[in-house]
Amino acid sequence: MSPRLIFHVLCCLMLLGGIALTSFYAWSPYSDEQREARTGSGFGARGGGPTHK
Repeated sequence: MSPRLIFHVLCCLMLLGGIALTSFYAWSPYSDEQREARTGSGFGARGGGPTHK
């Protein structure tokens, strides 16, 4: 295999790995109702912190 092909494959793998990692950390085990009921540290519009997924 040529060095350019290897470099291209490595770049694609790093990109896909980053996408998978951010998807893993962005996933929330709480539903919207549970997230609304939780209390936070006092920041955000309602004092409960960010409520987005």
